Amino acid sequence: MLDIKDYKKGMKITQGAYRNLPIEEYHKHPALSNSGLKTLINCPYKYFYKYLSGMVNYIETPALKIGKAAHCYILEGSKEFHKRYYVNRYSKCLKADLIAYLTGRGYKQDDIKKLRVDELTEMLLKGDGINLEGTELSQTEWEQVGLLAKAIRTNDLAYNAFKQKGESEVSLFWEDETGIMLKCRPDWLPYDLKNIPDYKTCCSVQPVTFAKDFIKYGYHIQAAFYAMGIKNVFGEEVENFFFVAQEKEEPCISQVFLPDYALIEQGYKAIRNGINKLIECNNTGFWDTYSSEVIEISLAPKPDDVNMFDKDNSVVFLPNWIDSELSKYEV
Repeated sequence: MLDIKDYKKGMKITQGAYRNLPIEEYHKHPALSNSGLKTLINCPYKYFYKYLSGMVNYIETPALKIGKAAHCYILEGSKEFHKRYYVNRYSKCLKADLIAYLTGRGYKQDDIKKLRVDELTEMLLKGDGINLEGTELSQTEWEQVGLLAKAIRTNDLAYNAFKQKGESEVSLFWEDETGIMLKCRPDWLPYDLKNIPDYKTCCSVQPVTFAKDFIKYGYHIQAAFYAMGIKNVFGEEVENFFFVAQEKEEPCISQVFLPDYALIEQGYKAIRNGINKLIECNNTGFWDTYSSEVIEISLAPKPDDVNMFDKDNSVVFLPNWIDSELSKYEV
């Protein structure tokens, strides 16, 4: 069995693997994460502001909430999902309706008529046996998660990826050779550490569309980052890190994607560049934005030896397809 510590409140986090670490505690820990690294590579000042300044609290977006709920249902099953999530079937009720429901349950109208709508709703939910410490989903969100969980069963490759013997949401922390602390939290950690799946909800799993999103969102960096974490914490090489992508809209088609070795190597290069940038920023105290200069936007052909954004010369070169877009404005 893998050496995974059971996290207890107040436990000091050192290099290793931890189960039951609350997601809030994971986000609070200052170690560099995959998401943080990609933010740092894109814009060091954004990384500083979001992760180090203490001015931004972790906020769960609606899209992230759906993704997390689907993760829970698909990876940990219906029972665990119903522990952590609930649907508020009274969310669209008027106050008069709520009072009517409660009087039907034996409450006296004079005792409850001065209560606020949220207080009346809480009484009804508690009466239904709902665990209000869980996360509330709207009826639409609840149904969407159910559709995702049901639909993924129709794809054996996707469904069985999370049926390997293992655990979900294990938090890994390790120290890089430079002394920088890093962290990651694989969706599913198989005990044999060979084939590591990651679940993504998305707009489309059409291969070309998803491949573009794959690069746009830096999933090759994530694959390398998580493989690095597993190697450092457990001493084992990951054979395959693959992605189970599922469309959010019906019929919620799922598809498995496997980045090749060359793509993951690009991820490792990005990680090293990001860590070096973090060290530089820590040493200088300067967290730069995109440029301190005026940036020229150019239709000139991009030289082969520079990126689309040539930061050294403050020029961004427009891609070739922009010509067809510009032609729309021609008379």
